[in-house]
Amino acid sequence: MEISDEAFVAMLEQMRQVQIGLRTLRAELEKWRRKPVEPTTSGETEAEDIEPPTEKQIQFLRGLGVNDIPASKDEARRLLQELNEKREAGEYSIPPTAKQLKYLKDLKYAGPMPASKEAAWKLLQDLKKD
Repeated sequence: MEISDEAFVAMLEQMRQVQIGLRTLRAELEKWRRKPVEPTTSGETEAEDIEPPTEKQIQFLRGLGVNDIPASKDEARRLLQELNEKREAGEYSIPPTAKQLKYLKDLKYAGPMPASKEAAWKLLQDLKKD
C-alpha cells in the first residue's frame, strides 16, 4: 500500500502543528513554574476551608468518652485514630457513662467508682444479681 504525496504532506503538516502546539504549551508551563506562588493572607479563606466534624465522628468520639469535640473534621479523625491506637495498646479505656454512674448512685453503691465503661457494666451486672 502506497501513501499519496498529498496525504504524506498533510500528515507532515499535522505533525508540524502538533510540534508547534507542544512548544507553545511548554513555554506557557515554564512561565507558570517561574511565577511565585502568592500565599493567601486572608484568614477567612482558611476558615471557610475547615470542615466541621461529621455526625458519625461526633457520635464515635462521645462513645469513647470525649466531651470536647474538635472543631474540624481532620482534627476529629486524628483524635479518633489516636484513641483507637491507645485502646488497642491498652493505654485507654472508655470511661463509664453518665447513665452507668447515675444507676450506681441510685443503687446506693458506696464503693469506689469504676474506671471504665466495661468495669462499670460488670459491677452493675454483679449488683443486679444480689
